[in-house]
Amino acid sequence: MDSIDLKLLKMLNGDAHVSLNRMGREVGLSTSGVRRRIKQLEQKGLIVKYSAQIDPKKYGYTVAAFVSVDVDPRSMHELIRALIRHHEVCELHRTTGPYALMIKVRAKNVDDLNRFIEEHIQSFDFVRSVHTVLAMDTLKETILNL
Repeated sequence: MDSIDLKLLKMLNGDAHVSLNRMGREVGLSTSGVRRRIKQLEQKGLIVKYSAQIDPKKYGYTVAAFVSVDVDPRSMHELIRALIRHHEVCELHRTTGPYALMIKVRAKNVDDLNRFIEEHIQSFDFVRSVHTVLAMDTLKETILNL
C-alpha cells in the first residue's frame, strides 16, 4: 500500500459515494487507474464492505451504553452467538481485565436497555456479573479514522 492507496481509502472512508473521476483528479490517476487500485484494495481485504452510516438518534435509538460482562469462559461462545443476533448490539469485543466481553449497545430508552440486559445477558446462568456505563453523548464514532 502506498500514499495513493491511503488517499483513496481516506476519501472512501469519508464518503463511499465519491466518484472515481473526482478521486482520480485528487490523486493524479485516470478513472480506470482508480478503479484498478480500489479493486486491489478490496481483494487484499483492506476494503471489506460499503455501507451507509445511520444516525442512531434519528432512528430512535437515543441511549448508548457500554456493557461489560464477566462470563464463564467455557460458555463464552454461546453468549457471543446469542448476542450477535441482536440489532441492539453495535460492537462486541473480547477484552482483558475483570470482564471477558465489552458490548456497545444502542437502545431507544433506558427501560429498553434494562430489558435487553435482563433478557439477553443476565438470563444466562453462566453470566457472572454485568457492569453498565451509559454514554452521556457520543462525540466521535468511527471504525478507523485514517
